[in-house]
Amino acid sequence: MGVETMPAGDRTIEERGRRWRPFWRWTAAIALPIGPLSILAGRTILPYWTDDPPERIATAVIENRGLMEAIGWLGLVAAPAMLLGALTLGYLARRGAPLLATAGAALTFVAFANWSAAGNSDLLAQTMADAGYDVSDITRIGTAMSESAIGSFTGMFWVVGHILGMVLLGVALGRAHVVNWWVAGALIVSQPMHLVSAIILPSRWLDATAGWGFTALAFVVVAVVVARMPDDDWDLWPVR
Repeated sequence: MGVETMPAGDRTIEERGRRWRPFWRWTAAIALPIGPLSILAGRTILPYWTDDPPERIATAVIENRGLMEAIGWLGLVAAPAMLLGALTLGYLARRGAPLLATAGAALTFVAFANWSAAGNSDLLAQTMADAGYDVSDITRIGTAMSESAIGSFTGMFWVVGHILGMVLLGVALGRAHVVNWWVAGALIVSQPMHLVSAIILPSRWLDATAGWGFTALAFVVVAVVVARMPDDDWDLWPVR
């Protein structure tokens, strides 16, 4: 395999064997579905629901420690995968919808990056229970943590940032013709539907289908598009 060159201004770009573009493309294709599928699995088996009172949540965490341990490990996989996924979607849509792609990717990335800045409430409850604290102590400290200045800010930014970011990314993917509009539409409505199913009309089934289920579906379809995409569409040569 030879060395291919291309002039770019006053310099020459070399690509040895054209091997790195396929590597990064396949890495993105594999990583894309992992985040939403991990979150979907975790929320499907969660022993409590988002609108439950703090005492019930703490009790459910204590009574289901093995399950919560598994969900915690899923979270360790989901968080970095969602960060990579947000950047990948923005990268794919940047040429057709640069402003929307940039804003959507940035909001989604920062929202997930800041998600745990105030601490992991489930891990806190598990750790306190293992240390011998009762439900009232766990509830009191967990509430104080979530109502602190940092906790309140990160919680609010998480809600607004990841929902608005996903909506913008969905619109960007549709306008850039990365996927058909039905796929983009699924991503656009998915996180607003997650909010509905988590808080407004609490429903695990609704979240698993129209909420994180639609998010996972859209990410899987985009992953297939990336896997089948020619390298020149994935990563263009620099132009003079």
